[in-house]
Amino acid sequence: MSIAKPAVIGNVFEAAERAQSLAESTKVRSAREPIRCYREYADEIHEMLAENRCLALLYVDASNLAQIEHDYGNLIHDQVRSLLTNLMLNKPSEFRRDDLVTVSEPEGDTFLVFLSGAADLEGMADRIHADLTRHLSRMTSPYLKGKFKVGVGYSLVLHNPLINEERLVLQLIDDARAMSRFQEYRIAAKSKELLQRIILKEDVRTIFQPILDLTSLETIGFEALTRGPQAAPYESPQVMFDLASEANLQFELDRLCRRRAFSNASRLKQGRKLFVNLLPTTLRDPEFQGERIVGFLEQNGLSPSRIVLEITERLAIENYDLFLDALKKFTDMGFSIAIDDMGAGYSGLEKIVRLNPRYLKFDLMMVRDIHTSFVKREMLKAIHALSTNIGADVIAEGVEQVEELDTLLELGIPYGQGYLFARPQERLTEPNLGHQTIPEVPGLIVD
Repeated sequence: MSIAKPAVIGNVFEAAERAQSLAESTKVRSAREPIRCYREYADEIHEMLAENRCLALLYVDASNLAQIEHDYGNLIHDQVRSLLTNLMLNKPSEFRRDDLVTVSEPEGDTFLVFLSGAADLEGMADRIHADLTRHLSRMTSPYLKGKFKVGVGYSLVLHNPLINEERLVLQLIDDARAMSRFQEYRIAAKSKELLQRIILKEDVRTIFQPILDLTSLETIGFEALTRGPQAAPYESPQVMFDLASEANLQFELDRLCRRRAFSNASRLKQGRKLFVNLLPTTLRDPEFQGERIVGFLEQNGLSPSRIVLEITERLAIENYDLFLDALKKFTDMGFSIAIDDMGAGYSGLEKIVRLNPRYLKFDLMMVRDIHTSFVKREMLKAIHALSTNIGADVIAEGVEQVEELDTLLELGIPYGQGYLFARPQERLTEPNLGHQTIPEVPGLIVD
C-alpha cells in the first residue's frame, strides 16, 4: 500500500499575510494540496512515537466554521478554511520541519499537528490561539453570529511497547481534545476577570464626536462613545461589549459607560445635546430612575431635555410592551429618543414608530459611497419620508467624503456626523467649519 507524502511545515504555499489579504478580497487561493487525514500517516506517526520515545500533539478545533457553510454555502466556507490552512502551514517559528500537519477527518475543520518535540506546549497553544483569532476574526465577522472561536489544546504521550501504538495515538487525541475545551474555558475565565477589573477600576474612556447641521455646519450636539484601556486588546468597544455579552456583564459595562459619559460631558455647551447609547436593560437600572438620574445629571450641569437616548431597535427586547412603558417614563421626563443603525435591518417600521423617536440615525455603512449607489439613496429617501411623517429628523452617520455630503444635502438630510467633520476626541471640541468650504479644510478626507 502506498502512503501519501505528508504535509510538513517546510511546504509553505502562501505567506499568512498574503493569504489574509486575498481572503478579505474574496479571492483566497486554496493550498496546492489538501491537508490529509491523520489516519493516512499512521506509519509516520508511529515512527515518530518510537524514535522520540514520546509524541506531542497540538489540537486546533475550528469546527464552528461549519456554521458558515450551513448559512452561506461551501464557497465562503472554503475561502475561510483556505486561509486557516495557510496559517497552519506557515508556522516556522512554532513548528519544526519534521512536524506533521493533518486533519482529524477529510476536509474537516479540526487540525492535528503531530510534533517531534515537546517543549512549552502550553505557550505554543496560547500563541497559536492568539494568532489564529487575530487573523480570522475580521474575515468571519460578517458570517458568524458571534465572534470567531477556535479551541487550541495539546497533549503528550510516552512510548510504551506494551500498549498498541494506535491506542496511544487515540489517547493522545482524546487528551488534546479535552485540553482544548479546558483551554477555551481558561481563556474565557481570564477574559472575564480582565473585564471585571476594567469595570471595577472604571478603566474606560469617553470620547465625543460632534453632530452637525449639514446646511450651516454648526454643531447641535455630541455622541458619547466609549473606548477601553489604550493600546489594550479591549480598547475597541465592539470587542469589549462582545466579551461582556459572553461573560454576562453587559449591564455592568453599559452602566459604567453611561455614567462616565454624563460625568465627562459636564462642560457641554448650553444648547447642545448629548447622544448616549444604551441597552434595553438600562431602563430597569435603579440608578437610572426618577429623581436619582435627574439629580446625577444636575450634578454634571445637564438635564433630561439635553439628553438623547440612542436605542438600537434590532437588539432583542423580550417584552416590547413593557419596554415601551419604561421608555415612556423617560420621554415624560424630557429625554429624547434616537433610533440607531437605521438601514441595517429592522423587524418592522411599526415598532420604530411606536418608540416615538426624535431622531433616526442612518447607518454609516449605508452612507458609505451613497453618491454612487441608487439603492442606498432610495433607502435614505424612504427613511427621510418616514421621519417627516412621524415628526423626527434624520442624522447620517459616517460621513467621510465631500460627495457623500453633497448627496445628503440634495436629499434634504438635516444632520450628520463623521470623519469629514471631526474625529472623536476626549474634549467637547466643536469643529470650526462654518466659514470655509469643506474641500478647503485640510486632513478631513480620510481612508
